[in-house]
Amino acid sequence: MTDQNKGDRATDGMVDYNANSTAQQQNALRNAGVISDLAARVAKTSETLTFADFGCGPGQSTIETVRPALDIWRQRVPEKPMTVCHADQPGNDWNALIGLIQGDSGYAKNASAALVMTSVGSFYERMMPVGSVSLATCFFASHWLNGPVQLTAPDTLWFADLTGPARDAMWTRARSDWALFLRQRAKELQPGGYLYVSALGAIPEPDEINGTAAAGRTLYRTMQEVTAGMVDDGLLDRQVAERFVFGLWFLTAREARECIEADPELSQLFEIDTVEVITVAPGDIFAGSAADPEDYARRYTGYTRAFAASTLRTQLFAPSASETMSADRLEQMFFDRYEAIYRERTSALALEQWLLEVILRRK
Repeated sequence: MTDQNKGDRATDGMVDYNANSTAQQQNALRNAGVISDLAARVAKTSETLTFADFGCGPGQSTIETVRPALDIWRQRVPEKPMTVCHADQPGNDWNALIGLIQGDSGYAKNASAALVMTSVGSFYERMMPVGSVSLATCFFASHWLNGPVQLTAPDTLWFADLTGPARDAMWTRARSDWALFLRQRAKELQPGGYLYVSALGAIPEPDEINGTAAAGRTLYRTMQEVTAGMVDDGLLDRQVAERFVFGLWFLTAREARECIEADPELSQLFEIDTVEVITVAPGDIFAGSAADPEDYARRYTGYTRAFAASTLRTQLFAPSASETMSADRLEQMFFDRYEAIYRERTSALALEQWLLEVILRRK
């Protein structure tokens, strides 16, 4: 589930992704039943069964995504050839991933029936042979846009709080990238194959900026608070900070659906099975540590650092670095301040999870 903004250094700066990807692992486990159902559907129609997980990341979550499909295929159609492909960028920690796949908690141990392979690149390009994929997933990844974003946005570093021309420009980019992502998957899927996307989403909320509440708003607004404080203290370059925005867009169900239905090509390529945004309750992935501010803050800092550090480093810390203040030191100061805020406010900043669920069938 790595950042598509980052080119060949997707996991640079991540701090033990597997240990700090609690939400990703929970999401994979929560969706096991849906994956099993989709695997059963394609088992009836596909002569060769290929599972592709796009934006797989280096951790246990991609293994838990694949496992239910393999279990179904091995039970029902063990005679059919089975392939699993984990797809992500060059900077993914591939050694860690392969170690997990082959390890005690992996799916490959004592299960030689499935061929395991990797595809290295961006999922905004074709990553699999045309018409080869029976079942594709993309969890916690498609909300990353196709490359870095720079906008004049002095008051925020994330899409949901943008206003005016900056928001319009970001939405134009996000809509185009969502359509591009879907077109590439349409090329790869077999007729009758399924694509299952589970990404961070947004819901209507009249009291919020722009009338929508987006997942993770407390985390991103805390990062904005830290950024503003470091700018005021002369630690980060003001001009750099005012143009930095995370290259993300969390779609509402309406946005995701309309992009498909209003597109003449996509509407002919896909049959819509499901497009909805669900609320994950409880959203607070570290609620069990709320009574211990030190542990609670440490866990949220690790989680945030795992997905945000590489983007912050290349787009905010490195451009602000100087002979006396390195990017490494800026990063450490940033997350020290972030952790201090979480230590003080604890569950007032708990993660809220709204997840966009999209299931499409290739016509």
